[in-house]
Amino acid sequence: MLMFWLLAALLLAGALLLILPALWRPKEALRGHAGGANVAVYRDQLREADRDLAADLITPERHAQLRDEIQRRVLEDTQAAATAPTAAAAQPARRSALALALLIPIASIATYLALGVPDAIAPAAPTATAPGDKHEVSGEQIQRMVSALAERLKAEPGNAEGWLMLGRSYTAMGRYRDATTAMRKAADLLPGNANVLADLADVLAMAQGRRLAGEPARLIQQALDADPRHVKSLALAGSVAFEAKDYSAARGYWERLAAVVPADSEIARSLRGSIAEATQLEGAAAAAPPAVLAAVAPAAVASTAAIGSTKLDGEVVISAEMASRVAKGDTLFVFARAAQGPRIPLAIVKQAVAGWPVRFVLDDSMAMAPNLKLSGYAQVVVGARISKSGNATPQSGDLVGQSAPVANSSQGLRVVIDSTQP
Repeated sequence: MLMFWLLAALLLAGALLLILPALWRPKEALRGHAGGANVAVYRDQLREADRDLAADLITPERHAQLRDEIQRRVLEDTQAAATAPTAAAAQPARRSALALALLIPIASIATYLALGVPDAIAPAAPTATAPGDKHEVSGEQIQRMVSALAERLKAEPGNAEGWLMLGRSYTAMGRYRDATTAMRKAADLLPGNANVLADLADVLAMAQGRRLAGEPARLIQQALDADPRHVKSLALAGSVAFEAKDYSAARGYWERLAAVVPADSEIARSLRGSIAEATQLEGAAAAAPPAVLAAVAPAAVASTAAIGSTKLDGEVVISAEMASRVAKGDTLFVFARAAQGPRIPLAIVKQAVAGWPVRFVLDDSMAMAPNLKLSGYAQVVVGARISKSGNATPQSGDLVGQSAPVANSSQGLRVVIDSTQP
């Protein structure tokens, strides 16, 4: 609230500084400057109207109206300057200046209190915009603005910031291939820029089904070559290694990232969970199968003959309370863990949420470590998790559900997502 009134006071002071000097000094002293200043203003207004027409922001009819209005004002100013009485021009309007100095602030504040929305200054919980709200920016309006920017860049192909803005706009709209094209142009204009390289890698991964392997991984490495402490690039590099099941390298990248972000930040808290998971998987992958099996209760181990042939299937549904919190395109993870034994998933599948129920099949081909498979544990727990970010590491706010312990070859299992990750 205080910041708002300070800003309003500064704007009022700026307006008075523009108006009062012209009234305080004799008009004759200003006469020589008024015509030229007005012409410059009108010239700028005409150029702005031309730009708006070129960008398809106004119609040709509106452009013609603006042009005629500007020409009329130029003519009126010219006639007024030629016929203004010399004697009257020599007198300063100091009484008017003093009156305006009092009237403008009082009138501005009174008008705001009468017509404005003072309650909007105070922080309030966000509310959904009603479909008919006149202040709502529609998808069609956003599309027009983005299209206007794309047209403008055809005439300004060297505008790196413009290409970046266009790429990020396309990304927000889910148009990942168009975003990739725009980001590539920005990368060409800003070679070696770690921010641009990381953004290009990110949108490329989205365009190829959220996979970082290939060109995205190479771009991330280029970004780290340019800036070894670049936050986004370190995070993505860890994800590249994790995706390739190189858990040691993933842990190393995330530990480097943890060293450059504030220890009490949200990203640091998320990193601790990612590092712990990578460390756990790294140890599991290095352990010999006999050692792992010896640590598990004999009742939990399935027969050797069954290894490789075990399959578990079922469906995931969501409770009515949680259904409204899911958006199309959110990522669903379905996984099985040993009911008694290591917490590492024995099998996991990932897919985008498109509708309910979601059918799933888990088997040994989906193991995260070669020595930890579904067929190795007679009793398992099947869980489901919906992630907004697509992150394999559970995060606070994810929607989750879990079954009771079941046999590792259960058929027709039903898992209900009905709670939130703490």
